[in-house]
Amino acid sequence: MAQTVAEVARRLNRRNGQRDNFPALLLMTDTKRLPDPRHYIPLLPTGSALVVRHTNTTEKEKLALKIKPLCRKHKVKLLLSNDVKAAIKLGLDGVHFSEKEARRQGKKSKTAAQKNFIFTSACHSLWALKKAERANMDAVLISPIFATRSHPDSKGLGVLRFQCWTTQTHLKCYALGGITPKTAQRLSNSKACGFAGISGLI
Repeated sequence: MAQTVAEVARRLNRRNGQRDNFPALLLMTDTKRLPDPRHYIPLLPTGSALVVRHTNTTEKEKLALKIKPLCRKHKVKLLLSNDVKAAIKLGLDGVHFSEKEARRQGKKSKTAAQKNFIFTSACHSLWALKKAERANMDAVLISPIFATRSHPDSKGLGVLRFQCWTTQTHLKCYALGGITPKTAQRLSNSKACGFAGISGLI
């Protein structure tokens, strides 16, 4: 029987991330494709995470406050994009940086965060992966692994390159981009600690 994305993610996470309390799935908001995630939060497996990454600061904070009780009820971690101060002020579980913001404010910001606060960043190259290490991230979202709806002409990094990158870092690695039950299975023997995405996770 074919496994779901969540089932493959949980198996990877048990092997590569659960002992350190990292989520197996990271669902990401998107102003066009997933502006309001409230319907999907109860459907996420316990211990998953939701990343609010709206670009407008006011909208981002309002949405985080709106969905925080629902996330707590269903034991889903809640991360905010690119704003450590706001994430701490709102009592969230972590922050997700773009590549640029991870380099700019990652290491400095981490010293101000509380225990168990998660720091993740986007990663689109091996150079960016090394920058994320120097910025003291906890995990990286490597993408795009496969072709995606948002980048249909991009072939993606592919399984072999993703596996190669994960062996060159001590950071936890999530696969992002084109994740479906079929492509997730292709990563079932990798060092990923889980999957990140939008449509592929919902």
